Amino acid sequence: MEGFLEEELINLIVSEGAFGKNCNLISFKLYNCMTGMKEWWYRRIFCNIITSDGLHYSIMIKLKIQDLVLRECFGCDFMFDNELIFYEKIVPFLLECRGPTVNDAHALFLPRFFYGRNKCSKLMSNDLIVIENVITLGFCLSNDKVFLDYEHLTIALQTIAKFHGLSYTAKHKDPGRMYDVVKNLHNVQIDENGHWMSQHDVFKKCGKRGVDRLLERDGDRYRDRVHVRRLNKLLDDSENTLMRTLSGREPLSVICHGDLHRETLMFQYDEHGRPFDALPVDFFTLHYGSPALDVASFLYMSTTQQMRLVHWDDLMDTYCAALSASVPPGVRVPGRAEMDAEMAATAVNAFAKAMVGLPFLLRTRSDELDSLVTSDDPVDYFLALGGDKATECLADIVQHLVDMGYTDVGRDSHSDPVKNLIS
Repeated sequence: MEGFLEEELINLIVSEGAFGKNCNLISFKLYNCMTGMKEWWYRRIFCNIITSDGLHYSIMIKLKIQDLVLRECFGCDFMFDNELIFYEKIVPFLLECRGPTVNDAHALFLPRFFYGRNKCSKLMSNDLIVIENVITLGFCLSNDKVFLDYEHLTIALQTIAKFHGLSYTAKHKDPGRMYDVVKNLHNVQIDENGHWMSQHDVFKKCGKRGVDRLLERDGDRYRDRVHVRRLNKLLDDSENTLMRTLSGREPLSVICHGDLHRETLMFQYDEHGRPFDALPVDFFTLHYGSPALDVASFLYMSTTQQMRLVHWDDLMDTYCAALSASVPPGVRVPGRAEMDAEMAATAVNAFAKAMVGLPFLLRTRSDELDSLVTSDDPVDYFLALGGDKATECLADIVQHLVDMGYTDVGRDSHSDPVKNLIS
């Protein structure tokens, strides 16, 4: 979509009242200010516009990819619907329950939402989401391509805690309405028949990639460990395993972001280049479940083995302290012991995301092309991504899962955590 088509699109947004009634477009300027972020299943347009009332706006427009096969493969329609539900229904409810804040360090910043459309019709090219361009407010991606340093990790965990804290405050004030705003979220990991989206034993085979490497390098220590045997059983029954990790239990479940890592967290920096705030973006994979789904996924996607060895307790304590500070007095949030139990019950889900996500971030052009050329099995593509470095990283995560005893999947879970909100 170029030239006059983009102008036509922006005129449509303005004419439908995104920036106020009876406004017309005076001028607009397109630019690209986020070249470091990959776009796989949707496209971004950055734009400065001036409306007839003299106001200036800096916006980001998200558009679906036009390829119908890829659109269906990625579940774009459901993902766009989730983000629209988030901005149109969930955010107003959460902020209403939180109440006004003035210069509150414990308040989560979220970008302003202007417009959304997801009709999934022949006019799919007009399906879009328009939000504030937070880059103009000083938010940007970290320079680290995959793993974050301790400062970034602590700021990110404090932000994740603030996000989760909004759910606990809202459930405390109005659990019935909380049910209403989350019940229509799409679980994009499950297909229309109720089966896990990833087929061809991706989870099992990619998980064994990490297990086998751990046993190769330290078999005497780990081969007979009970949690290695448990993990192998969970991998063998991969679909049921992952489904159980998504089943939460009240009163601990929250609205989870579902995909937190280096490319979905943006940071603000002070004059010395140190991060002091963070912002989650891309709310397409929202899920109502254990807060540990977000915490474990973020940490396994963002930390090295050495960071986990030295600072795991510190990082977990950072999250728990920030969570407690983010809610008003009297609102119940999980303490460290409860979070440890939640991690044991759900961290395998985080491993499932890391076993595909980390190799993808660590991939090289050569190992990606080799896998495509030499095999007809799509699983081989994922097994080759990232090469030996990715295999070592997955083995490191398996080692951490085993050492921490994070194989307690299915403990006290409920089949429908949303309904338990009002039971």
